[in-house]
Amino acid sequence: MISRGQRSDGGSRNIYLLATSHIPDPYINVLAHLFQHKNPASVNFVKIIERGGARADANEQIHSIYAQIVKLMEALASGTYPRKVDGEVQPHSIGQQAADRYSSLLEKLLRVETRMVTVDWGDLDRELGKFLADDQAIFDVTTLKKNLLVDVISLLISRDCLEFYSFDLGKVPQYFDDRELIHSLDPDSYSYRRISDSPHVAAARKRMVARSATLRSLLFSASVVGVSVILIQFFLSNSWVDKLVVAIATAASIVSLIFVLRREDR
Repeated sequence: MISRGQRSDGGSRNIYLLATSHIPDPYINVLAHLFQHKNPASVNFVKIIERGGARADANEQIHSIYAQIVKLMEALASGTYPRKVDGEVQPHSIGQQAADRYSSLLEKLLRVETRMVTVDWGDLDRELGKFLADDQAIFDVTTLKKNLLVDVISLLISRDCLEFYSFDLGKVPQYFDDRELIHSLDPDSYSYRRISDSPHVAAARKRMVARSATLRSLLFSASVVGVSVILIQFFLSNSWVDKLVVAIATAASIVSLIFVLRREDR
């Protein structure tokens, strides 16, 4: 079964980069991988407005992040990276092969449909649902703050979407410069990890699905019993059948309540 946000045909995808960091380097790695492997139909830079934040500030921040990404990509396409040496920024040559790679990436980024999106934290669930409407969405959470990461992943799993990813260098960053950009990395040393493949995330999803199915069963059973009680009360009031059904309904309600409370305790 294909979950929401998961396609098996290899077609174009709508990319949603949930952005927090103002450092452009991690976005370069993500975009380089996505344009090579995912054939983006659109790239959407998404800024979540946290509680107390202003939309105007968020709009300015997301446009600033995009501008910094393009600026760095232009420098890389010209064959240099602005390394900081002894507190001063100096252009460092990255070689022609790497420059050609970033030149192609920049061309693709400027050609693809690109949007800057701001989302209120309180509207996050609804907005994620809109992004998922066409079943072509991929979510990148590489730079997302931990508190927002928990919110986004929880909401996506609850919507049966498993397509959320993070670029993993395979080690703790040491240099924070071109030595940790994708052209300098051994292909076997990094990964673009689908977080939902984690056994812990898979176990959590199965538990959520199981509880949801149990709740649906309880609601269905309660509805059947409720309708039966109403019909019996109407047609066979004061009969022994009436008393029996009321007793069964009461017992079923108590058992169901105990069962739900025990499930919540686990």
